[in-house]
Amino acid sequence: MNNLVNSSTLTSPLTLEGFIVPEESRAPLFIITFFIYIIIFVENVIILFVIISHRSLHAPMYLMLCNMTVCDLIGSTALMPRLMSDFLRDVRLISFEACIIQAFCIHMYSTTAQFILVVMAFDRYIAICRPLRYNAIMTTKTTAKLCSLAWGGAFVLIVILLALTIRLPRCKSLVVHAYCFNGALFVLSCADTTINNIYGLFVSYFITGLSLSVMAWTYAKILIACLFQSQHNCKTKAIHTCATHLVSYIVFEITILFAVMALRFPNITPNATKAMGTLTITIPPCLNPVIYGINTKEIRNNILKIFKNKIMSNNK
Repeated sequence: MNNLVNSSTLTSPLTLEGFIVPEESRAPLFIITFFIYIIIFVENVIILFVIISHRSLHAPMYLMLCNMTVCDLIGSTALMPRLMSDFLRDVRLISFEACIIQAFCIHMYSTTAQFILVVMAFDRYIAICRPLRYNAIMTTKTTAKLCSLAWGGAFVLIVILLALTIRLPRCKSLVVHAYCFNGALFVLSCADTTINNIYGLFVSYFITGLSLSVMAWTYAKILIACLFQSQHNCKTKAIHTCATHLVSYIVFEITILFAVMALRFPNITPNATKAMGTLTITIPPCLNPVIYGINTKEIRNNILKIFKNKIMSNNK
């Protein structure tokens, strides 16, 4: 009998619990989610287009920003279209394969984003602390290697993470969250998940520890370099150069903190926990283009030039 149950569970689709909301609230939530996704998509595509189409922006920092933009699009696209469809359905079924793909994309987004932020921090360190050697160190080839390492490292970590989950037999089918991720998937098994817990904690602490360590080290070096610079305009330029990256990193880490804290406090309502879990996949992709577009003069000027040319061509 147990074998029949296990076999049936393994082949049956999963159910995403999603947000528990009244029926009259589903349409407004669908519309809000739709507009947020459109904003994220349009913002990131504009940044991507501007950087790719202007050779003057093919510098290491902007190429890294391209990688961040692609990463943001992967994360938001893995979450929001599915979330929109779930607001319109009573029964939110999803195949195990589709759930694994969604979990893979979301984990790839969060892991790669942190690695790319680490690479950006290293780039800022070289630019400010080793300005005379910057062009020799941060070549296009070096930038490509660092970004490839960020994506490749994330890929290996996440494939192992999900492979450990896929091997487990399932005896439950309800995913108690708004989307699929590793922590919500391996608890569907009634088998021993000690290895999954240990490896999951290792990945989390490794990624967070690496990003915090590199950020602390690079910005300590940058701060010391700024203190010893006698020219005021050099200090201002250094601070302005780092501001966008630091704000982007802080926003990302704060959203992660909210998501983690929500899971640790049982008195928080399920809907609030799920909402905080989606912050990391919606807030940074929405704010990053604004942060870089407003604070980076080169990107801002090129975006304004594109819109100005578009308006002038329409008026002819």
